[in-house]
Amino acid sequence: MATPLCGYLLFSRSELATMLSAADIKKLEAECLEKIQGDELYQLRNDAKLRAVYAAKNYDEFRDIVDAAHLNPLSSQDKRNAQTKQRLWNSVSKA
Repeated sequence: MATPLCGYLLFSRSELATMLSAADIKKLEAECLEKIQGDELYQLRNDAKLRAVYAAKNYDEFRDIVDAAHLNPLSSQDKRNAQTKQRLWNSVSKA
C-alpha cells in the first residue's frame, strides 16, 4: 500500500517490482546517473568560477579556467604506462 509523504508516494520493493519493468528500472538508473554526473560537473565548474574570479586577469583566462575544470593532470604513472606511452598528448605541438 502506498504511503504519502511530503507529496511523494512510498512503495515497498515488491510493489515497485510489480509496477516497474526491468527496462523502466534501467532507464531510471541511467537518468539518475546522468543527473549525478551533471551535478558533479556543475559543482566542479562553480568551484572553478569562484577560484577564477580572483586568479584570472581577463575574461578569456577566466573562461579557460572554467572550461578546464573537469580535466585532471597526467600522473607520472600515466606517462610511463606502455599502453599510453606512444599516445600523442599534445596534438598542437606535433603540428
